[in-house]
Amino acid sequence: MKSTVQGFKGNWIDLNVQQIELPDGKMIEFEALHYHRAGAGVIAEDADGRIVLVKNYRYINDYYSWETPAGTVPPDQTHRECIIEELKEEAGCAVTDEDLKYLGEYFPSIGSSDQLFHCYHAKNVKKITDKIDTNEILQVGWFTRSEVLDLIRTGEIKDGFALALILKVILSE
Repeated sequence: MKSTVQGFKGNWIDLNVQQIELPDGKMIEFEALHYHRAGAGVIAEDADGRIVLVKNYRYINDYYSWETPAGTVPPDQTHRECIIEELKEEAGCAVTDEDLKYLGEYFPSIGSSDQLFHCYHAKNVKKITDKIDTNEILQVGWFTRSEVLDLIRTGEIKDGFALALILKVILSE
């Protein structure tokens, strides 16, 4: 990279315009999003194998979306701690440490941002409260794996984080 000019500095993201040299020596201008915090999400299953999903309204897409519990990792937390908190805040659920498995990380928008997303699979999740973050979550639902796959087929799950998590869980078994 030859130079960087900050085009926008926000609370969650920055947009940087960079002059970079490609492997063949050609110079190009590149727009890149920098995320201040990593994300983390979880496929959470109860003892019967039902998966908890949360429904959100995503104004930027004007879409009501079934998604997996997820969030950005606060500076004072690990991504594991973040998942435990998000699961409680968004779905009213708890998981024990031994039932929470880390599945790795991925870049959801590789090539245009440095965003990093941590993936978890939780088993034996228990509902502990009906109190959820109603500013963010419209509904909590429990679905069989077959129903989750149907939600993907019908386009009711369009969230990339949720789709990647579902795929990681299926491939890890």
